[in-house]
Amino acid sequence: MADYQYDIAVLGAGPTGLTIANLLGKAGVRVVLIERNASTVAEPRAVSIDDESLRSMQATGLVGEVLKDVAQDYGSYYYSARGTRFLAVAPSSRDYGFPKRNAFSQPLLEATLRRGLERYSNVETLFSHSCEEIDERADGVVLSLKDADGRDVTVQAAYMVGSDGARSMARRHVGATFDGSTYKQRWLIVDLASTRERLRQTRIMCDPARPFITLPGPRGIRRYEFLLHDHENDGSMTSDEAIHRLLSAHGPDADQPVVRRQIYTFHARIADRWNTERIYLAGDAAHLSPPFAGQGMNSGVRDAHNIAWKLASVVKGEIGSGLLKSYQAERQPHAAALIQLAVRSGGVMVPSSRLHAWLVQSAFRISSLIPSVQAYFAQMKYKPKPHYTKGFVRTDDEELNIAGRMMPQPTVETADGQRSQLDDLLGAGFRLVAFGDDAQRVLGEVRGQWMGIDVGQPLAILPSTTLPDREAAAEIEVVRELDGLMGANMPAGRTVLMLIRPDRYVAAATTVSPAVFAARVQSMVLDCGEGRTLPSA
Repeated sequence: MADYQYDIAVLGAGPTGLTIANLLGKAGVRVVLIERNASTVAEPRAVSIDDESLRSMQATGLVGEVLKDVAQDYGSYYYSARGTRFLAVAPSSRDYGFPKRNAFSQPLLEATLRRGLERYSNVETLFSHSCEEIDERADGVVLSLKDADGRDVTVQAAYMVGSDGARSMARRHVGATFDGSTYKQRWLIVDLASTRERLRQTRIMCDPARPFITLPGPRGIRRYEFLLHDHENDGSMTSDEAIHRLLSAHGPDADQPVVRRQIYTFHARIADRWNTERIYLAGDAAHLSPPFAGQGMNSGVRDAHNIAWKLASVVKGEIGSGLLKSYQAERQPHAAALIQLAVRSGGVMVPSSRLHAWLVQSAFRISSLIPSVQAYFAQMKYKPKPHYTKGFVRTDDEELNIAGRMMPQPTVETADGQRSQLDDLLGAGFRLVAFGDDAQRVLGEVRGQWMGIDVGQPLAILPSTTLPDREAAAEIEVVRELDGLMGANMPAGRTVLMLIRPDRYVAAATTVSPAVFAARVQSMVLDCGEGRTLPSA
């Protein structure tokens, strides 16, 4: 007999596991979060959080607390060995409701997420518990743990998520091959408690002699990262003298207090298999990215949001277990694309020779003369946006190219004049949404048609120039977008009907027939029933 019984067991309490536990807790399922350490991390680790991850924090209900410890909206300046800036990345758009580039402190984020779990009586945390064995059975998973005193503890759950890091025990159980590369480059990380550096942007020195990066952080902290040469010894390069010498050569922070000094190498790896029937990998257990694009932790948070709503839907009996087969199909391609972005970014940051540096930097200088190319880099349009072509989506959306993409998050105004971000009105589940001048009428036509799932109260989003139709059905909620985000991403002059998933992706869309749309959604849900499968990667 198990000591504890749950719907979901989450192994590993880093940002990925903590996000999953908060989302599942909010969904009302019984969750246990297991962590071998006594607490969340105390030392700085990841430092970049993007707009997609902040949107996931919004879904947990904690974004207000998280943002207190985030330095929002900064860019990256790239410099040559002579100190000449050749590229400025400073995105200004907020497609998903938040700035694209932000700095954070992982210890503060994890502490906030852990406190967030205290909201839920259906969530239990087992810190100082190491997992000794995983036993997967037809009806669930049994975990054999040891607590801090060496006592045996048994946990049983219907499903398990392994968010237990790069050396994942769960990945070994799944039997995945961790394909990719480990790089020989060594980097020295120096985290400072304060800074005299006045440049708020990330400064990237692309000097073949000694590439380095310095990044701002919340509450006046700063990080420096220096590439080490082959002949430099780990012990000597982490000494006070060596750190003082490096900082003195590259800015005003030589005498600032050091919080952490660490030498690391990096990896570009992705698991070929992300799950068994009952166990699912997330975060570093499924993929490892070089640090150059700042997407390692953010990819883990994307995993968290994707798998959490699916597990909740399955254990609550809302959708069949075939839904879970969509997880790897959706997440693996995007995680792989961001790893490749990081590898390419490293080629710019770490030129292999002076000739290589000159060629790359000259190309960026020339491209800056072309406005469209300059905007491509300045606005971070090179960053691959997630686009699900397989999984719990219907991409036959009349070539709208909307289904499978994350829905924009505009600022909206309600009928009584209140303004908010869209997600604050969408709620935690599925939502039937229409955008366009005719949104209320279209929702009135489809309202009441069975789609196999609860699609929530219909929500009509009107363009900023359109007033509500006072004769439309009262059951339809109406808002008006204020910043043009929806209009910029939808076909002009047409009303689009959409099913929005709990993770804010468009599951299906149409501008033609509400009846056809309802049939498509119904088919998606029925395909998740027992014995039916979804396309896999």
